[in-house]
Order: sequence, then structure tokens, then C-alpha cells
Amino acid sequence: MTENDETYVLYDGHILEAIDRIHVAVEYLDNSLKGHPLIHSVNEFEKEVDRAIEILADLYQKVGIQDGVDDISRKFSLSPGYQVASKTGSQ
Repeated sequence: MTENDETYVLYDGHILEAIDRIHVAVEYLDNSLKGHPLIHSVNEFEKEVDRAIEILADLYQKVGIQDGVDDISRKFSLSPGYQVASKTGSQ
């Protein structure tokens, strides 16, 4: 549930914002963590970082392929407290 049990309205712009933040997270993991000497020195650690990057890259694709928040609400179950903006009054 959202803070204070308020309803949070989702807009199509949230898709672009989400994929941008996912991209930033992937870049951070790849540039700052994967190349860290300790992580790089232990194969198991490096594989864990690679797995995290792969999961986020898959999420990037999954979110980015959506046609809009209406599409998302039809395909996925929204958490309580979230709703899709109506097309007549959105943005």
C-alpha cells in the first residue's frame, strides 16, 4: 500500500522514468561494482553481479516494451493503492 493509504496515479511517463532508472542501476553495477578488485577477484561474486545485471536488463526490456500504463494494468496486477490515469484527464 502507498504511504498514508493514498491512491497513486500512474501515467505513461512513468514507463520512461522507470526504464531510465533501471538503466542507471545497470550502469552503476557494471561500472562501479563489477570492476571492483574484490568482486573481480572472486568468480562467485562476479557471477552474482552478472546475475543482478541480467535481471535488471530483463526488467528493462519488460517495462520498455509496454504500450502504456493501460497496457501494464491489463497484463499485470497492480499493487493496492495504485491506479492508471484516465486518458481524458491524464498528464
